[in-house]
Amino acid sequence: MCASAPHPPLTLDEKIGQLFVVGARGVFMNEGSLAYQQLLHQVRDNHVGGFIWFMSNVQETAVLTRALQRESRVPLLISADLESGIGMRFTETTHWPWAMAVAATGDPSLAEAQGRITAREAKAIGVNQVYAPVADLNIDPDNPVINTRSFGENPREVSRYVAAFIRGVQSEGVLACAKHFPGHGDTHTDSHRTLPQLDVDRARLESVEWVPFRAAIEANVGSIMVGHLAVPALDPAPVSLRDVPAQEKIYGTQPGEAPEHGTMPASLSRPMIEGVLRHDLGFRGVVVTDAMDMGGITEHFDPGEAAIRAIEAGEDQVLMSINPDAAIAAVKAAVRSGRLTEARIDESVGRILAAKATLSHDVPSPEELSRIVDAPESRELAMSIARRAVTLVRQKPGLLPLTKGAPRVLLVSVSDFPEVANPLPDFDRELRARDRLTQTFWIDSRTREDELPPIVAAAADKDLVVVALAVRARSGSGQITVPETARKLIAQFTAKPLIAVSFGTPYLIREIPSVETYLCAYGPQPVMQVAVAQALYGEVPITGKLPVRLVR
Repeated sequence: MCASAPHPPLTLDEKIGQLFVVGARGVFMNEGSLAYQQLLHQVRDNHVGGFIWFMSNVQETAVLTRALQRESRVPLLISADLESGIGMRFTETTHWPWAMAVAATGDPSLAEAQGRITAREAKAIGVNQVYAPVADLNIDPDNPVINTRSFGENPREVSRYVAAFIRGVQSEGVLACAKHFPGHGDTHTDSHRTLPQLDVDRARLESVEWVPFRAAIEANVGSIMVGHLAVPALDPAPVSLRDVPAQEKIYGTQPGEAPEHGTMPASLSRPMIEGVLRHDLGFRGVVVTDAMDMGGITEHFDPGEAAIRAIEAGEDQVLMSINPDAAIAAVKAAVRSGRLTEARIDESVGRILAAKATLSHDVPSPEELSRIVDAPESRELAMSIARRAVTLVRQKPGLLPLTKGAPRVLLVSVSDFPEVANPLPDFDRELRARDRLTQTFWIDSRTREDELPPIVAAAADKDLVVVALAVRARSGSGQITVPETARKLIAQFTAKPLIAVSFGTPYLIREIPSVETYLCAYGPQPVMQVAVAQALYGEVPITGKLPVRLVR
């Protein structure tokens, strides 16, 4: 591991900049382009401490990271949300199964292996901080934002996977980040849109939500992310709504959607950060806000006030302010006015620099990059996890396994994200490879009821109906549900055997209770699509176990 070189003492402006992490996309940028100049502005003028990459390309990200590291006087923390492997944020690489799929295997060593490979590949691109694992317990089946990103609902079981993933990531000299303290799994509101409220007492938090976070701290996790959720039992300070400018409503929060009366978000709460996380749980690492462009913050505070309050509360990294220039300027003004002390800034800078000193800030050569990222052995491990994760919840006796070439299959792919024409192309291809007479229909939330009769008629000369449900948690969607037209269609398939496969949230069986054969894949990743096809035809055993209860 390559530690950062010593640097001269930082000015106050440089110290303040260290607390900010700015979002970017690793795509080709000419060095004279406005996009590239904006990145340089953040480094040269705002002295930011890091960047977080969103959907990006591998080679371009490596080039940009190398350039930005050269420009920065202090080595940068370069991060990405890689909960489900490198493919979660980098195109044309393997998108690994979600955490709940890993837990369905029953083997925490696979979480450790996934963490290790994820960190190794991230490091090759220049990423040295991975915002994972999710330590939330998905207790609420209707949770629209955590769901299969969680390892499950049992505190002790989830703790095993959280600790294992952290060990894997940090064994490669990359900083892991457990999220979203104090626990975002028993909420049914998406914090991208509005502020969720967790109405439980401290005793419940101690025995349930905080168990995986304690395990993360015991595993020496380098950073913890605090979520935008209110816990009145810990901080009852009220917050009010503000008149949010249209350009700040990036997740489409509608008028009247946010509750008029709420309490302080954990991410801005000193009792929760300094009181519980630091003092009571003993965490000494870097504390990160969840993205500050989310409705759980922007509906209540402008960018400057939100950043000031986060730092007052004890946050070290202010992640993705919706207006970094305004936020940084506000923090500088708060120090000048005495609202924030330089000593408080120094506390966070000390933790950030200490973390940076342990990490590599080098970016390997293009040749090394091509050898390390998405290597065959990595893809095979992802595929192995996918095969072991497939879970048979219920089945009609004698229906499985299918016989290759024997059943004539009608495949109905159901999606709750209509912007994608065919959300499950690999599953479609795999079924056709085994039954050339497979006929496919796609429906989504735009499908009208008068479009259903041809689909029902197509089932007449088929032996089997397979309904593939690409219904999953998506940031900002606000809900997870089977489209109404799909529920009506499924109810009409009474004369043929029917198999439903959830390529997303496992809880969908509650909405389609008449289905006799139901499998869970926990996500639409290509490896999961292939694994389900193999499982249906008996080419691999179905061994997955549910990490959550589907009916309560």
